[in-house]
Amino acid sequence: MSNAVKDRFPSPLFSSLSRWGLRNCPSIVLITADKHPSGLSQGCRCSYKIPGRRERTRPLPHLVNMRFLNLIVASLCASAAYSQSLTIDVIEALLGGTSDFDVFLSFVEAIPASDITEFLSLITGNLTFAMPQSAPNGTVSSLLGDPSSIVPLLSYHLITTPIGNTTVAISPNHSIVPTALTDSSAVSLENNQSQSLVLTMESDGSIHILNQPTDVVLTPEGGFTLLSSTYAWASISELLVMPTTLSATLSNNNITTFANDAATAGIVNTLESLYGVTIFVPQDSAFSSAGSTISNLNSSELASVLNGHVINGTFYSPQLATGETKANFAGQTLTTTGSTVSIAGGNTANIVTSDVLLENGVVHIIDSVLILNSLKNSAGPSSTASSFSAGSWPWVSSLAIGCYLFM
Repeated sequence: MSNAVKDRFPSPLFSSLSRWGLRNCPSIVLITADKHPSGLSQGCRCSYKIPGRRERTRPLPHLVNMRFLNLIVASLCASAAYSQSLTIDVIEALLGGTSDFDVFLSFVEAIPASDITEFLSLITGNLTFAMPQSAPNGTVSSLLGDPSSIVPLLSYHLITTPIGNTTVAISPNHSIVPTALTDSSAVSLENNQSQSLVLTMESDGSIHILNQPTDVVLTPEGGFTLLSSTYAWASISELLVMPTTLSATLSNNNITTFANDAATAGIVNTLESLYGVTIFVPQDSAFSSAGSTISNLNSSELASVLNGHVINGTFYSPQLATGETKANFAGQTLTTTGSTVSIAGGNTANIVTSDVLLENGVVHIIDSVLILNSLKNSAGPSSTASSFSAGSWPWVSSLAIGCYLFM
């Protein structure tokens, strides 16, 4: 890019090109961007040329829209393949932005040069862009301090299916929708499966995203055209938080007994290292109901009971159909009906909260500990016998003395 062009180029755009080292990129040539007579704050005109095509000139309506141009021009320069598909629709779509996109764009503009092509590769198919309208204090600056987290976070805001009033289940039911998040730094599902969102629609028609620290509302807005494809976008009330580890998820949901017992049994690291896992986690009150059957177990026996709640693979609630059977990690058979789970030779538990997302699977919270009848029976007599005493039962002492004298 010549100094003459540089002098006539809006400084925000030139700064972005310089920062990404793309000033001399041959894939797209930006000719100039002159100020409109009324001033840059009112608009300017951008001329650009793709090799082999005629030069085009289009107005830039608002100064805020320079942010779109900064992003896409630099991004497209990073990939010759994408620049070949660039049309005027790309420029026009990117210039149609409003403040609704500010939070999303603050991350997009901070994508490291090495990750731009990866981000662009995600923009395919029937995407819905979830544009957050706010973020908790300090969140943006914290995330921007870790550039490697930006593309995974943005990809979790790309929903890979159309979203509308007819596609989301009405509460208390919910829908599982896939996102573009597959980055191994943030998701560890089997077969490179993408991470999901859990959506539900209230009676007033509002769509809510579950599994978030706060109540996040999603509102479908409309569509735009990019690279000759039309995409939808929706506003969301707050920046999304990606699913995290089992330990953090249990803490976030105030489940302490299973967490403590899993730590005692030494199975937490194993569960968190798996690629795709489904865990039926009993709520705290369930362990209280189980009483001494659980409290009298040693760590090895406890591990066996807890592993009885785990199956290999990620199975969301729609996949827990009536009569579906799966082998658990303890070698027993679990049968699900959609709203219950049973262990062969043992009891049945109700699923009270389904589809609590993990970075490597899913948790379904249940109201009872799954225990084999044989374990209950073996625990019963021993716990009862421990409460007997010679003072409470005089005949025990007499019998013992009689036996001793007889011998």
